[in-house]
Amino acid sequence: MLTHDMHPEDIKAAVRKAGATLSALGRKNGLSRQQMSLALHARVSAKAEKIIADFLDLHPRSIWPSRYDKTGNRLSLTSTRSDAA
Repeated sequence: MLTHDMHPEDIKAAVRKAGATLSALGRKNGLSRQQMSLALHARVSAKAEKIIADFLDLHPRSIWPSRYDKTGNRLSLTSTRSDAA
């Protein structure tokens, strides 16, 4: 498992290599391109994170470990990075 978040460009490349785009995943799941893109950079959409992770057959924690605790639960926006350690 990664100890740091995947780079946004690596996430986009993985989605493209698997045969889709963030825009297409968003459309299919009722989210905008902007919502999908924001998920790469900010902890604003658990739904977008899950859509991307599910498409890549990963748990969101595997992609964004800083956003999840040790048990795989998503941290609140007010949690600090040290809470995830």
